[in-house]
Amino acid sequence: MGSKTLTVLGAKGAGKKTLIGSLIYKCGMGLEQLAQLESSTNGEYADIVSFFEENGIAKSFYAPSANIVVEQSTMPDIACWVVDATDSDRGRASSSELTSLISAGLLKPKDKLLILINKMYRRLILNGTYIVPISALRGGNVLEMPHHLPWPKGTHSLDHPGPEIVTERTVMQVLG
Repeated sequence: MGSKTLTVLGAKGAGKKTLIGSLIYKCGMGLEQLAQLESSTNGEYADIVSFFEENGIAKSFYAPSANIVVEQSTMPDIACWVVDATDSDRGRASSSELTSLISAGLLKPKDKLLILINKMYRRLILNGTYIVPISALRGGNVLEMPHHLPWPKGTHSLDHPGPEIVTERTVMQVLG
């Protein structure tokens, strides 16, 4: 199994640390680290990132095809852009920031760019974009498709004909 790098970006409060913590907790944390974490934090996924950083532990987890190492990089193998669906501007500022980073050459993912919509309580339509709705806090759609949350699947917009924009695949399946 090879290794890939992952950079997770997005606006403050979008859920970046919670997403990373959820992935590490569910797909990469050893029992010794788990025991240390449980004795030193309040058990929130977002605390896992700080715990790993404070203890000099590399942030990583296992995906089906590779060990994923989380790091800040302008040229990661995979980049995740996390958007907060509850933002009052409906993600416009976040979209502009992502566009600026890509246009300026400050973000050049080698393999994949995933746009992850967190806190998705309503449907967002973005023409030509595939969306992976997640709940980083509850782990919804990170490893498994949740059965109890009303995720839109295969959504098409009448205003924007074309491919489906909300994927029925989980984050782990897209990371592949």
